[in-house]
Order: sequence, then structure tokens, then C-alpha cells
Amino acid sequence: MSDISDEKDKKIEELENELARIKGEVVVTEEIFKGHPVLSFSGAFRPFSLGLNKCKVVLKSMDKMRSFVEKHDKEG
Repeated sequence: MSDISDEKDKKIEELENELARIKGEVVVTEEIFKGHPVLSFSGAFRPFSLGLNKCKVVLKSMDKMRSFVEKHDKEG
């Protein structure tokens, strides 16, 4: 019974993620890749993943990244 419930939960999560991508939202999921935790990003762009060390670099660089986007963003 637990296997069926787990399969249903996994399918629901997949469908929710697909709906979010269709809506143009960014879907971020935590996964394990070769035994290491990663964050996987998907949406209306080519999917990519970041491991723990790269996430740390992004967090340390957040202010610089925000300034860069504000400076170069043509949409807003």
C-alpha cells in the first residue's frame, strides 16, 4: 500500500512541477546526484543544477548579482 501511495505522491509532484513550468514559474527541487545534494532549477529555460559549494558562492554574491540584473535587465 505504501508503494502505491509513494507513486501517487511522486506523480502529483511531477504534475505540479510541469504546471509551474507551463505557467512560466521556476521550479526548484532538492535532489541527490552521485551521493551529493543539489538544487535543480527548471522552467521556461534550459534546466540546470547547483551543488552545495556553488550555492554558497551564489549566496555570498547575491548583492552583486542583484545589481547586475537591475543594471542590465531590459524587461523592468
